[in-house]
Amino acid sequence: MARIFVADNREFPDPDPSLSIGEVQRLLADFLPELHNAEVKELDKDGKHYIQFIKKVGTKG
Repeated sequence: MARIFVADNREFPDPDPSLSIGEVQRLLADFLPELHNAEVKELDKDGKHYIQFIKKVGTKG
């Protein structure tokens, strides 16, 4: 089943099926730093496996 990664309402293809979800998260975090501490949710739909990275909301200060 094809993996599709979703971050910031954008879909990203699987860069390498041999990578774990955590490894892909770290790879994408180079471009989207908010993914460093994002929550991960998985969903199977239409023959695809979606992995969604959800930013954690916090406060500074």
